[in-house]
Amino acid sequence: MDKLLLTKVFVVLAMMGIFFVTIMYLDVIPIPIKYLTKQFPTDNEATKRQNVSSTSPTPLMGYIVERRASTVHPLKDGKIHSKDKYNIKTALKFPMAAISRNILDRYLEYRQIQRVNDFKELHDPRFSVVEPDRKSGPLTAGSQLTIRISLYNGYNQSLTQGGDLLNIWLRNSGGSSTVAGHVVDHMNGTYTGHVMAFWAGNVTVKVTVTNTKEGIGLYTNYVHEHGSYKFIKATFSENKKSETTLCAPTLSSWLNKRYSGICNLTKENYNISLFCGKPKSVSCTHWVKYGYDDSLFLDRKTTKVLGYKDVLLKLIQLTIVPSSNGDLDYPVPKIPCTDLPPALTWNSTVPSGFLYKGKYHNLICRTTVNPSAEKYRACLKNRQIVSIGDSTTRQWFLRLAAILGIQNSTGIPSNVVWQKFARAYNPTLGLDTEWQPHELPFHGAPGSDRKTIKSVANRLDRIPAKSTAIIIVHWYAHIARCCDHVALREHVRNAKVAMTRLLKRSPDVQIFIKGPHLVKYAHALKPYAYIGMFVEQVLLEELHDLINRIIFLDQWDMSVAKENINVHPDTMLDDISLNNLINFACKIR
Repeated sequence: MDKLLLTKVFVVLAMMGIFFVTIMYLDVIPIPIKYLTKQFPTDNEATKRQNVSSTSPTPLMGYIVERRASTVHPLKDGKIHSKDKYNIKTALKFPMAAISRNILDRYLEYRQIQRVNDFKELHDPRFSVVEPDRKSGPLTAGSQLTIRISLYNGYNQSLTQGGDLLNIWLRNSGGSSTVAGHVVDHMNGTYTGHVMAFWAGNVTVKVTVTNTKEGIGLYTNYVHEHGSYKFIKATFSENKKSETTLCAPTLSSWLNKRYSGICNLTKENYNISLFCGKPKSVSCTHWVKYGYDDSLFLDRKTTKVLGYKDVLLKLIQLTIVPSSNGDLDYPVPKIPCTDLPPALTWNSTVPSGFLYKGKYHNLICRTTVNPSAEKYRACLKNRQIVSIGDSTTRQWFLRLAAILGIQNSTGIPSNVVWQKFARAYNPTLGLDTEWQPHELPFHGAPGSDRKTIKSVANRLDRIPAKSTAIIIVHWYAHIARCCDHVALREHVRNAKVAMTRLLKRSPDVQIFIKGPHLVKYAHALKPYAYIGMFVEQVLLEELHDLINRIIFLDQWDMSVAKENINVHPDTMLDDISLNNLINFACKIR
């Protein structure tokens, strides 16, 4: 009998072992993705190179390293597994406003969504209904189109709550004419899209769910748990010993547990929070280098949900007939951009502009400077341009240098060391423009000297008194890789103090805030629409008492209308943005 009992116990234990191995195989235990590349890639470039995800059955050798990680900790009120156990109830105020006003009111509601067990509970375009709210008579140029949207899940059941983020835009067949609209969330699974038809002709209305509430929920919980989405690395060197650890803008128990200790490098980071794992054999005081890290500690189900974004719901083909004003009918602004009060750039509505036959039409002010190297040189003569931000502002810097004809000046680094200070100038023409990276977390090439990175405040404090410089400041792409709204707020507050000092000693400087843009690269596992909205809200709230002195450059609606894909927008979007900047900065009649 004892042998029989032992045999039964052995069989039971064996079956349990098989069960747990199966569960592990079915991705209950998260597996991080680590991109191994020689230099910092954009999200789309890194994923394009390997063309695999954590769902790939056979990863490409040399590109992905898999290792086990701990599971995500639940909120205090317990895990919520079903759509019936959470409720997105906060409607967005002023959905027609170009800058988000209250997306952060939904933060705790999104945080309820900690796990998605059934992917079919998400919206499904096969069953969702998108149809125009047609009125009698033809659609004329200058009229507004209204689109009714009802979301259904994979079981063909109507969704009963809101929280998904939708985009709507209208374009002609070639994309030379296009305009973005806005979508109202009725908080019950139905939405109403509004988009203006400014020109006559055959057009297509497009509607997408750009971010699901489930994806936003999983993203916010991941950042809350880990202290960062993607990490940067810090290298510590002492007595020929060197160690590298992960760093986050927010202190987390996950990071502390991983390294059995934390280095608080906030003071060394210009008093902007930065916490790194404590090295075992090197002191925290010997931090010398930084770099990016692309590890993501995600299970396969989470990866699938985060990758389910920018899903096209429907294409609606329509014909717009000319109005009494002709083929093109839109409200032409009368105030020149140079005379527009800066505060109005923070309070404009969607759309702030549109593209018609390849020409951009600004809707918030009258442009007086057409794209022209000669006019740009006249505008910028003896006015320094200082751009502070990420690679998208560096992209502006390079593009402007090319337009001005000073792109071959000394001081422009190669792409390998792109995160270093760069300057293009021509003393004879009186032209001087430069680019500088913002503070950490900044995802530069591994092994970069940390002394090359300085805070926005430090950069601004170096601008002398009585300057007439044009200043461009931008936070977005690297914030999307790491930070939640609390961490971003610290960046903006730190810079605001320096902005106030600068405006006091140099009242003739012009400060521009470059807004976020839509990124819909298929393999970028981030809810960029949600991130862009909280970036806008934080900027507006933190800089509110300076909006009469600072100009906001909206990027969002044109990036939606132009169907932007990558982190780095195309040249046309850059040229539109730079021309808007020039028109605000220069009085050329």
